[in-house]
Amino acid sequence: MKKIYILIAVLVYAAGVLAANWNDVAGVEPVERTRPAGVTNGIYYGADGTSVTLCTYAASKTQSAKRVFLLGDMTNWKLSADYQLFKDGNYFWITLTGLTPGQEYRFQYAVERADGLKKQISDLYSEKVLHPDDQYEPKKVDPNLLDYPAGKGADGYVTVIQPGKPKYQWSDATLHFQRPNKNNLVIYELWIYDYTEGRSLKGLMKRLDYIQNLGVNAVELMPICEFDGNYNWGYSPNHYFAPDKAYGTEEMYKTFIDECHKRGMAVILDMVFNHATGLNPMNKLYPYGSDLANNPWFNVNAPHSDNVYEDWNHGFEPAHEMFIRALKYWLTEYKVDGFRLDLSHGLCSDKPNTSVGNLKDYYDKGVKAVSPDAYMICEHWGSNMGTERPQLVSYGMQCWSNTSNAYCQTAMGWLKDGDGFGEANKDGYVSYCESHDEERMQYKVKQYGNGDLKTNTAARLARVPENVAFNVLLNGSHMLWMWEEVGYDFSINCDIDHPNAYNESYRCSKKPRPEIRSYFTNKDRVAAFTKCAQVITLRTQLMPGVFEGNPTSQNISSGDKLRKIQWGSNVFAAANFDVTSNQAVTLPSGTWYDYLNGATRANGTYTLAPGELKVFTGTPVIAPTFEDINKRETQGFEEVQMDQVPSTKFFHDGQILIRRGDNIYTITGERVK
Repeated sequence: MKKIYILIAVLVYAAGVLAANWNDVAGVEPVERTRPAGVTNGIYYGADGTSVTLCTYAASKTQSAKRVFLLGDMTNWKLSADYQLFKDGNYFWITLTGLTPGQEYRFQYAVERADGLKKQISDLYSEKVLHPDDQYEPKKVDPNLLDYPAGKGADGYVTVIQPGKPKYQWSDATLHFQRPNKNNLVIYELWIYDYTEGRSLKGLMKRLDYIQNLGVNAVELMPICEFDGNYNWGYSPNHYFAPDKAYGTEEMYKTFIDECHKRGMAVILDMVFNHATGLNPMNKLYPYGSDLANNPWFNVNAPHSDNVYEDWNHGFEPAHEMFIRALKYWLTEYKVDGFRLDLSHGLCSDKPNTSVGNLKDYYDKGVKAVSPDAYMICEHWGSNMGTERPQLVSYGMQCWSNTSNAYCQTAMGWLKDGDGFGEANKDGYVSYCESHDEERMQYKVKQYGNGDLKTNTAARLARVPENVAFNVLLNGSHMLWMWEEVGYDFSINCDIDHPNAYNESYRCSKKPRPEIRSYFTNKDRVAAFTKCAQVITLRTQLMPGVFEGNPTSQNISSGDKLRKIQWGSNVFAAANFDVTSNQAVTLPSGTWYDYLNGATRANGTYTLAPGELKVFTGTPVIAPTFEDINKRETQGFEEVQMDQVPSTKFFHDGQILIRRGDNIYTITGERVK
């Protein structure tokens, strides 16, 4: 849920200067004809690459539209009886033949409603759309993008079709990708626009080695489906099958996903199924205001809390079908590994308390039917979350667990009721210290920290890996919000031009860039990154099997100064969350090695300074080290196990290589150099 801080782009666009001339089809009567088998809403390409069948639903709650015509490149942007769609109940369809394979064509549907009003809409199932805003960001990232048909009679979004489009060639890494266990995920959430140089997928590709070094095994992208405007968090969607062009092309998205898989990282998409804006074609046909009462796709009044924009009626069969098909589409066409569903408690019909049934159906038919091990993570709040979330988890889904307040308290050094980590220690849930919806921990420390934490940078940043460790080493899955690992300390309510401001209108704005503020050369931030990466890598790569199940014991209660987590004889972590006093910790019985200190043999008792973290392993495991995190290229890390020659694992040209002595081997043991 984006609370009320969503960046609202311009929602209403003036009609095209040259509106479609309906006089050209005056007197043309509708023709009824049954649709081809299997055709409902959407775009259906012929196998020969020269034909396509287009179909759209055009009806109010009580009446079908009178007539629908195709308007586009194939009609020279004029209405013609030759391009009238056949009527089949509430559906209108047409089959085009003789198209050129690989060529892109632009079009809209020109709809005459039952009441005589004329509307021009894009296809609900568009995989690519054009808009007047494309002259800005999209044209920068894709100079070859088709021009918007300005002055031709287009109005709002225009659909692009491409029969015979070349197929993307996926690597074996994607075709045979083994997804991490859903209860062993460490997810890195990011907003492409604000995370990257160039604010695009090209910039994100340059950050992949950095993300990989952090050790996470999943990347979660904030919404990428076509949204209003170009500079937007993405929670104002209007088309669910078209990736937004502000970040890059279809091929760029697929290349990014492929590269993540080569690095062992799953890709999760944040999907916004609760609502759409007025630019969605089904809302544009019967828009908000007095017309909305006639619109079967949307509810006049949302039957749940927290709604924004226009609320989908998930009990309306064509809408329900669209969301199932959207989930299947992204799993098959883009090979993503799962979804985070925004405001999932709002996925209701026109009646309250119906979201659970809809979510189960989407999970069964949209996710598991395609890929049984794909993730479906629900941001499920609302008044019934106490009973509904356990139902979703028991059904196989996961739910967000907002544990941010507890970690903010320990970051600030205030040990009191409410700072316990118990809610972050559950299978079936994704917990986090920070997310895009919560204030930055380090900003709060600078404002409200206990003792000298407000001003002592080293002490303040030492608590970053301390909190991360006592999140990701607990049971269940966990998430970091971008730059959490280097102690990002500007408020979510500032912007790049007003870095010290606190203004809710800046909530979704660009933020100060860590690169130009020396974050990656500051020794305290580098130390925070390194320890976070070492802890995360221990869980995801070095000892992943250890963290399946439940910790043997844990002391993570509210108010405790010294906190501990133990996973049998394999991993033991301890941290001092106090601000002023040292704390003594005694290791469990057995042999232990100081993981963060070169796998040195551990003694029985340690004194931890305020903010100090210790992690021990039952066998000597060398933690990864990083020469310079400011460099974009991957740095190798050492991984030494008992009775093995010391080796260095590194990544080169998309593959994992291992150096032992003077030799280099592939991950399968083949000597390459």
